[in-house]
This record gives sequence, structure tokens and C-alpha cells, in this order.
Amino acid sequence: MNQKTQQRNLSEIGEILIKQKKEMGYAQNSIRICENDLEHLRTFMEQEGVELYSADIGERYLATEYCNKTDIRHSLCRSFISQLDDCMLYGKYSLYHCRKIIISTPDCFVEIETEYTDWCREKGNGAVTLQHKHHAFACFFSFLENIGCTDISDMKPDYIIKAVSNEKSPDNHRYFREILKFLAEKNLLPYDYSALIPRSRSSFHLPSTYDKEERKLLESVSDRSKTLGKRDYAIILLANRLGIRSGDIAGMTFDEVLFDQNKIVFNQEKTKDAQELYLVTDVKDALLDYIENGRPKSDDEHIFLSYRAPHNPLLSSGIYCIIAKGFREAGIDTNGKKHGGHSLRASLATDMVNTGETYEQTRKILGHKSPEVIKHYAKLDIERLRLCALEARPPAGFFERFLDGEEVFS
Repeated sequence: MNQKTQQRNLSEIGEILIKQKKEMGYAQNSIRICENDLEHLRTFMEQEGVELYSADIGERYLATEYCNKTDIRHSLCRSFISQLDDCMLYGKYSLYHCRKIIISTPDCFVEIETEYTDWCREKGNGAVTLQHKHHAFACFFSFLENIGCTDISDMKPDYIIKAVSNEKSPDNHRYFREILKFLAEKNLLPYDYSALIPRSRSSFHLPSTYDKEERKLLESVSDRSKTLGKRDYAIILLANRLGIRSGDIAGMTFDEVLFDQNKIVFNQEKTKDAQELYLVTDVKDALLDYIENGRPKSDDEHIFLSYRAPHNPLLSSGIYCIIAKGFREAGIDTNGKKHGGHSLRASLATDMVNTGETYEQTRKILGHKSPEVIKHYAKLDIERLRLCALEARPPAGFFERFLDGEEVFS
């Protein structure tokens, strides 16, 4: 049956929705708002002469009662209708809805993708990198299937060139080259066609950094008299004072913070390497204040939870939003600069190398796996760069005569 036309009694769907919200720990006020929304919807259905609810009725209700899409009530009602539709179709509602267009690898190439993924994993690629490569693989072979290539043996150079021309992302071009190298290495292709894909040299951008005064101002914006401020302050300190990545802050659990030993011990999400950091007093006090006086009651092992029910663990995107909001509220100029957790890591690294820490020590503290990465911060090491400055050669020839006021060009 078409999901738009599937119908069900509104009272039954409403009971499912209210029950789930209560089980997930929603506040009583949120429950009352949901009950009021159900009553308003029921009144609308009676006026329309409709007995059973359907997704189409939900859309009509939204368009009629909340036609101004810029109104916050439209957004709230849209969420309510989406939850109702989920309860009707699946017996429960989903907290998140993926809005991305998912591209899947054609069935005829799935087995090869599995081999490629295993090959990449053996090379040490992490989960996030594998996710990017899966997307690139799916894009590449979906396009090949669309132009009639359904088997590796059918792959021709002109097909490859068309697939590359169709893809605008330089990052995916890099992954395409690797895929072709893999296919040649495994003798699935007679030649290494990776040379058909031109290399684009991306320009290096200096890391976005902020000075000590700006970062001190960032730390001061959180209202620590409120529970939300306690959480945000602890998060900002972890990023600013210790340089911990957003993903690792989001994933931080109670057993990783050893308060009695004044240290944090965790496996980094990005590199999978173990990391141990000294828990400085200010950060320790901020964490304890949040845990004891601001954190919602929950059995979840993660330290940082959402402020509103159902109090799920924060995601790395949530950590970014908290830090970015802090920059905004502090009035710090972020024009043309990144303003999330990564910029605070870069600022900490820059401070360390500018105050005499070795690049190797800085690399270890920030948890970088490759020694090459930290060399980027050398470009911000102003004091040491001054030591490398060369004296200007004295003017000679035409240039000297020009400086003397002689007309040397006619």
C-alpha cells in the first residue's frame, strides 16, 4: 500500500506516540504539548469529514494550519506530523531522519567492493575513511552500470574517463585512482588505469587559530549557574585546554576519566591509538561540576548528554555546534576561519610550538599519528621562522641604478 494513502485510527497512533515519549523520559510539559497537538489535529479531521488518519491528511493539516514555513510553529508541527507518520507505519517514531540521497553499490560489484574494503582496512584505514571510500566506490560503479558496464571485464578507458568527468569532487577522484590501482593489483584489470585520472594539487591552507585572549573570552561565555552552561563550559575546556577532538569528547565515558589519578585515558576515534592526558585542575573541576550538578539522571556510560529528553549521548556534530555557538556569543571574529574544535586544537598546537615545545612533543600531546601532520604548524611558528630569515642582497645593476633615480627603462 502507498505510504501516503495508508490509514489508521488517530487515537491508536496517538497512544503509541505518547507511550514512547513517556518511556524515553520526555518532560510532562512536552507530553501535554503533544496531547494538545493531537486534539488540534482531531478537530481538523472532524472539520474535513475524515475519520482515519493518513500521511496525506498530516500534510494537509500542516499546510492549512501552519502555512508560514518561517514560523517556528511550522517546524514544530512538521516534527509532530513526522512522528505520527512513523508511529502509523512502523509502530514507533525515529529520532533522526536521513535527508541524504544514499547511493548504493550495484549488486554486480558488491563482492569486489567487499574485497576492496578489506584491502583498505588492512592498510590501516579507519571507519570514517572507509565510509568515504564506500561512497566513492558506489558513485563510480553506479555510473558505470548506468552506461552499460555491468562487469569488470567490460570496463574500458573511455568509460573510466566518463565516470571521472561526471564526478565533481576531487576527493572522489583520488579514491577512484586507488580503486583502479587495487583492481590492477588483484589482476581484475589488465592494466593500471589510474593514470587516466588527472591529479589536482590542492593548495595548503594554514590552520585556523585564535590568540589566547580570544580563547579566554570563549571560555567565559558559558553561564555556569545553569545546567546547560555547566555542560558547554566543560566541553569547551576539553577542546581548548587539552586539544581533544570533538569525536573523542562526544564519545568520552566515565571509565576513561580517572579523577583520582588526574588523567584521561582513551582510544582516539580517528587513529585508534591510545591517548593519555593530564587532567588539569580547571578541566577536572568543570567536569565534576557538570556531572554532579548539571548532568541529567541517566545510566548511559557517556558523560555528555543532550539537554532535553530523551538525553541521548551527544554526537561530534553537537560538540561542534556548542563550540561554534560559543564563538558567536563571545563576538569573536570568525570571518574566513574555522570555528569548531579543530581550530582550538590548532591554536593549542601553535601556542606549544611558539613557546618552545618540540614538534614531536606537540604531536604526541595532540595525538597525531603521522609526524608529517605537525609540520603544518611550523608555518605558524613565527619566532623560529624569524631565525630562518635571510638578509637581502645589496642592490646591483639596473635595480641599483633605478634606486639611485636613474631612468633605466625607456
